[in-house]
Amino acid sequence: MNSILYICYTNSYFVKHFILLSFCLFASLSVMAQAPDQTEEKITDLLSMGNYKAAIPLYQKLIKKNPNNDEFKYQLGKCLLKTKGNPKQIIDLFESSIPKLKLDAEPLYYLGQAYQHNLQFDKAIDTYMKARIEADKNLAPIVERQIETCLHAKELIKYPIDVTFTNLGNSINSEFPDYYPLTPDDESILFFTSRRPDKVGAKPEMDGYHPSDIYLATPKDGKWVEPKSIGPTINTKYDEQAVGISPDGKRLSVYIDHIDSLGNLYTTELNKTGIGYKKIERLDSKINEGFETSGSMNDAGDVFVFASKRKDGAGQKDLYIIRKLSSGKWAKPQDLGENINTVYNEDFPHLSKDGNTLYFASEGHSSMGGYDLFKSQWNDSQKAWSDPQNLGYPINDTYDNDNINMVSDGAYAYVSAIKDGGFGDRDIYKIKFNEVDTRYCIITGYVHTSDSSNVSIKISILASKPDSKEVLKFVPVQKTGKYVMALTPGNYTLDIKADGYEGVMTDFIIYDLPFQPEKAKDFLLKKKP
Repeated sequence: MNSILYICYTNSYFVKHFILLSFCLFASLSVMAQAPDQTEEKITDLLSMGNYKAAIPLYQKLIKKNPNNDEFKYQLGKCLLKTKGNPKQIIDLFESSIPKLKLDAEPLYYLGQAYQHNLQFDKAIDTYMKARIEADKNLAPIVERQIETCLHAKELIKYPIDVTFTNLGNSINSEFPDYYPLTPDDESILFFTSRRPDKVGAKPEMDGYHPSDIYLATPKDGKWVEPKSIGPTINTKYDEQAVGISPDGKRLSVYIDHIDSLGNLYTTELNKTGIGYKKIERLDSKINEGFETSGSMNDAGDVFVFASKRKDGAGQKDLYIIRKLSSGKWAKPQDLGENINTVYNEDFPHLSKDGNTLYFASEGHSSMGGYDLFKSQWNDSQKAWSDPQNLGYPINDTYDNDNINMVSDGAYAYVSAIKDGGFGDRDIYKIKFNEVDTRYCIITGYVHTSDSSNVSIKISILASKPDSKEVLKFVPVQKTGKYVMALTPGNYTLDIKADGYEGVMTDFIIYDLPFQPEKAKDFLLKKKP
């Protein structure tokens, strides 16, 4: 009896644990089976919000578990394309997956874009041609335009302009998007927009990026020092972007994306103390009539050029100019004409200090793909802007090149771009136009003697150590001691000698940033005992 009971008890024990074990195993298998579905559901939610960035690691995990899933590979390639990932990696994903999928227009269109970003224009054109056959009436004109931009790119890339890009370094750039660099003519301050996570309590927006803020940096010893926020009078927990600056740097244009204001332009001015900027003010309703994205003011504050999408436009966003009347009120804005505005988007207009050169971005004209940067000259006799000139490759590439800040002498400019070796996403670069004459600083002053004698004075300029090579000799005017010399930015030693007097030797630096076109310095030679 006892043995029977023992057997029954033992069997029930094993049965119970067998059932429990089976249930756990079944539950685990169910979770494993549902995990990919849950991941795919999460990805769907992310993509519906345009958050391609957050979808990338999820697709990478799915591919690791399902290395032969071509749909996952294609979708990962598309997310990388949308976030400006490595074009070679995107091409590998597309080429290995698209041939095994249904060949409709969309995958071919994206593959064409990947080839275009990798500067494989013939392959891009061939792929776009195939996409055009499959494209519907909405996609077909977009594909046609992409073919045109490839043809433009093939020509522009044959004749690259001679420029040097210099990344502003990790003191300015971050792993997050840094863009829209703006600086006055003297490069005394640098404004830019960044989507770095500096806002207290701020969370990433639906697209996976942090809200944008405006930052400013100043130069020290010829380099930009670590930037800081422009301050709470302008930056909030929402989006603010610096989108235009006057040549003297006293007026800054700001675009904001707030709950109560979207697609409007504001302005702020430098405080009278010269430290900090005033609270932003919304610009006149004649400017903020439609959807406005960028604009810049002249030094006097009576001319404003801006980008706007409004009812009377030529297509998408167009460029307009507005002037103040003698009464102080703004006149009616005028569009910049058919030479400038196209059926595509134009943006980021900026006038030179004399008002005769217009720099702007456009998806039209001879774009290489996306926005390209152009310039146009004002023809006073015809009262019209000239046909825009593409600023050329490699300033323009196949991505969006939507903002350039020219420095007054035309030798330098600031842009944001995506390049190999960057710190992540868009970085800010300084461009040197190598064919433009080198900058010279005019140094002038007097060399006096302690006894006011008119003696023969010799000035030698030596380059910085260790070479200490003489680069210039100069003899001041004997009667007055006046000297004038021109030197490029660099480190120098100034050696002044005269018979019977103690010489003067001093080191000095001519900084390229901020650039000083003129410096004045007087010297006194003491009579030897």
